[in-house]
Order: sequence, then structure tokens, then C-alpha cells
Amino acid sequence: MAGKRQSPVGMDKRSQILATAQRLFVSEGFDEVSMDALAQAVPVSKPTLYNHFKDKNALFVAVMRNRCDFISGNIERILLKKEKSIEQALTELGTQFLSVVLAPEALGIYRMAIIQAQNFPELGDLFYKSGPMRCKAVFAEYLERLHERGELNVPHAMRASEVFFSMLVGRMQMRLLLGIDKHIEMKEIKEHIRYVVGVFLRGQQPAR
Repeated sequence: MAGKRQSPVGMDKRSQILATAQRLFVSEGFDEVSMDALAQAVPVSKPTLYNHFKDKNALFVAVMRNRCDFISGNIERILLKKEKSIEQALTELGTQFLSVVLAPEALGIYRMAIIQAQNFPELGDLFYKSGPMRCKAVFAEYLERLHERGELNVPHAMRASEVFFSMLVGRMQMRLLLGIDKHIEMKEIKEHIRYVVGVFLRGQQPAR
């Protein structure tokens, strides 16, 4: 339950539930998955399942938050590596970010979040704040530090962060979401990241 410290066993069981729920939500769809089916698929008893999540909406929110934590955590770890150049850090960030958000599981969750937000209005706000907004905020803090040190000229860090992620996702995510593309080759992704990082850094160079 929220607010209670869970044992390692409890945390492991929660992770199993989240992993199974994500798989079923993506493969079957939110409306088609019941709490009974989830309990059987994990497997856990129904009391155990409801001890962790009060209902299916709460479970879906937890699945989304878990994915968002994973993405933003990766971004933070990359940007804290002091031995990397700015270009290397942004290239690694782009590679990690796109490897996650362009994955079939992430696309499936994104589709469901849009659909469920119609019936569950707070879900859209939660998804945006814990996912896209949090990633942009983490990157904006990094840009602010570079600006303060004079390494880049980024007077509007959050706006610059939004531009970077918008360029990074580009048309790739939309084409995959719409089923226009089924798969994007890594060579194309790497070339896209290289181009985006180059354009972004040229636009943020400090005055000489």
C-alpha cells in the first residue's frame, strides 16, 4: 500500500505485478484485462494484488509511472557522467531515450494513455508530468548548469529542452504510432541523433 515500507519480497512481487500488467495491457488492451486475469498471470492471489493496487486504474498509473521513472532515471545517470563531453552526453541521452520510447511496449502504453485519458482525465496530466515533463525538467537543469559555467548559451533552459526532445522524437514516433513504419533501423536512428545533437549544439554556442 502507498505510504508503507515494503519488504524486499514485497517489492519483488510488486515488480512482477507491474511487469505482467504492462505486458497484458500492451498485448490485450486496457479494457480487455481484468484484475482476475492479472492475478492468474503473475501469479498472485487476488488479496495480494489488491494489497498493492486498489483497482485497475491505480495499476495502470503505476505501470506508466514505473516506465517514466526508468526513462528519467537513465537521463539523470547519463548527464551526471562528468567524463563525457557535452556532445557525447547528448548523443548517449538521445540513444537511450529513443531506444525506450520507440520500443513496442512504450508505444502501446502511449496509445493507451491517450485513449484512457478520455475517461480518466487526471491520467493525462499525470502521464505528462511524470513522463515528458519530468524528462524535460531533468535535461533543463543540466542545460542551466552548462549555461552558468559558460559552456553553452541557454538563457531559456526549459524551452531549449522542449525543442531538443521534440527534434529527437521527430517523425519517428508518429510514424510508428500510426503503423506507417513497423521498425526503424538503428543506422537511421543514429544518423538522426547525430543530426539533432549537431543542430541543437550549434544553436546554443556561447558568444565568442
